[in-house]
Amino acid sequence: MAKNQPPPGSHQFEPIDLDFDKMNGVVPYILQHAYTGEILMLGVLNDESWRRTCETGILTSYRRTLGRVWTMGEDGGQFIKVTRVKVDCDDDTVLFETIPEAPVCGHGQLTCFFNELPVKEAHGGK
Repeated sequence: MAKNQPPPGSHQFEPIDLDFDKMNGVVPYILQHAYTGEILMLGVLNDESWRRTCETGILTSYRRTLGRVWTMGEDGGQFIKVTRVKVDCDDDTVLFETIPEAPVCGHGQLTCFFNELPVKEAHGGK
């Protein structure tokens, strides 16, 4: 296996045709922790990354900033193994479940949603 080549995932999935036309060739996906239900990240897929994820069981995204398909972990990090896939009723959003072996956020956090806004005090009027 080549350096930083993803290992086979423990699951493979039969891909369905997603509606990539609504958002100019991509669909959003949510990555969720399979046990806790916590949302770990939000990303997008194009047809190639969708099919590659289903075939390998390793999360592969379309990175808009790079303009290419990118397998999570290919840069020396941990590969994200997908344990379950759900598609919404319009075939235009995907939910991937995983049991992360390491933080999934590029900032070293378990979830990309670690910036919680404080509650603003209500201003009472007379």
